[in-house]
Amino acid sequence: MVQNARTRVIFCIALLPALAPIAEAGEHRWTHFGVRPMAMGNAYVAVADDYNALFYNPAGLARLPSWSGELINPKVAVSTNTIETAQSIQTLLAGSSDDTDKMLDLLQKNTGKSNYFEIGLTPHLVFPGFGFGLGVDVGANLNIHRDIGIDVDAGPRVVLPIAYARSFFEERLSVGLAIKGIAEGGLNHEFSINDISAFTKTKTDTAATSSGPKLDDFVQGGYGVGTDFGLLFTPVRTMQPTLGLSITDLGGTPFTKTNVSGQALAAPRTRLPSVNAGFSFRPLEGHGMYLLTAVDAHSINQPVHYSKKFNVGVEWGVGSILKIDTGLHQGQITGGFEFDILLLAIRFATYTEQLGTIAGQDATLGDRRYALQLKLLI
Repeated sequence: MVQNARTRVIFCIALLPALAPIAEAGEHRWTHFGVRPMAMGNAYVAVADDYNALFYNPAGLARLPSWSGELINPKVAVSTNTIETAQSIQTLLAGSSDDTDKMLDLLQKNTGKSNYFEIGLTPHLVFPGFGFGLGVDVGANLNIHRDIGIDVDAGPRVVLPIAYARSFFEERLSVGLAIKGIAEGGLNHEFSINDISAFTKTKTDTAATSSGPKLDDFVQGGYGVGTDFGLLFTPVRTMQPTLGLSITDLGGTPFTKTNVSGQALAAPRTRLPSVNAGFSFRPLEGHGMYLLTAVDAHSINQPVHYSKKFNVGVEWGVGSILKIDTGLHQGQITGGFEFDILLLAIRFATYTEQLGTIAGQDATLGDRRYALQLKLLI
């Protein structure tokens, strides 16, 4: 009886996506997001003063005071919904009775919620004017539907930028260019009721034993080469007011499909160019401390609602040892810190990703996330 109960719990959990309301837009990613930028609202285009410049604005490399590098810096990110769902599943599976009411309560509690989990690594080596890195993320992001379906975006993302930058006019103007190799794989598909059965089939099933789509039919994978351009302009040194501009994936970055075990996979969708602008300045600086403020507008050229484009960030820092951040990302408060001393660095950020078409249109579509990154040794 207990085994049957647990089987039904797992089956009901598997049906959660089919019972939840639609997330119309999903997450909007135009680059490899960093922990520190996300802590300050992802307003970073006009800041770009560390290795994250490789991904946000390569012009920032021209303004680095010295070289820096990291080899082992694992990152893990998870949403509040995922933590709560995991706790609920653990409680139900640990039960000793066939409690159908608890199963139904679990379904109702999770209706309309998105689940997100990701692990990553960003090794890099940057110098004043030059740098390269590797951004690797492997995770899953489930955007739920009411009409018996689910948006699944799961698998690895890899980006390898090599960037060069120079400054002109007494370092008032900085220009940078990055050439990047990219690769993506896994699932990125909106599964309808007709497709859900694919999760129980494999490519070894024959027509005599199975019909309809198989999960292998939706797996995709590909690689490509893209270009990013960046610019920073600081007209005066007082408080360092800086205008920033970055264009990622100039002209669009198409993917070439790849083969796995002799089978050609579908190529991921072309990465669209994204025009991003920002402004930053330092109203306070002295005695080893500073206050940095920034505002960004992302994907200006894309048909994304304005409520999801604008970000604001504030950072208070003590030299290069401690940074405390806050901001607004898609209308929700962000926060975090970075503590860097000798061979150890700890970076933490919390932010909300708005998965609806308009930020704040539905409270259940605001996915609160937490990201933690450690730098070990170098």
